Amino acid sequence: MSSPSVAKLASNKVFLLLLAVVVAVVVAVSTPAVRKELKQSFSPVPAQYTELYFTRAPVVAGGSVLVPVSVDDRGPGDRTHRLRVSVEAADGRTTASTTTALTPRSDAPASAVSQLPLPTGSVIVRVALLDSSQSLHFRLPAQGAPAPGGTP
Repeated sequence: MSSPSVAKLASNKVFLLLLAVVVAVVVAVSTPAVRKELKQSFSPVPAQYTELYFTRAPVVAGGSVLVPVSVDDRGPGDRTHRLRVSVEAADGRTTASTTTALTPRSDAPASAVSQLPLPTGSVIVRVALLDSSQSLHFRLPAQGAPAPGGTP
């Protein structure tokens, strides 16, 4: 082999190696898990924030709805949070509501299960964290229909 063909072969190998690296990076960045990790690593996260979530899906039991919720404070200090749990009709009218207070410890979320009467026509459960703009909603199964299985 002459030296020009050796140099051409070496440059082809370098080109193919670079092409393989570029393809691997594009494939890795296109996966949801990698994109999520990249987004989180470049997004500022506040030093203190509060998480509000359904511990399990709300359940219709007889003429009531059971609404399990949790609040978790991320950051220093323990604060008491007020939650309003309500049930709404299809037209947006509140048919039942209650307010509860939860105080999560710094190492564990606080949880509660609210039980509200379920008047006919109620279709949505709403949970609002009264000291912030956070809220949740859950569409109830049609009354008389079997409850869906699984967890949220």
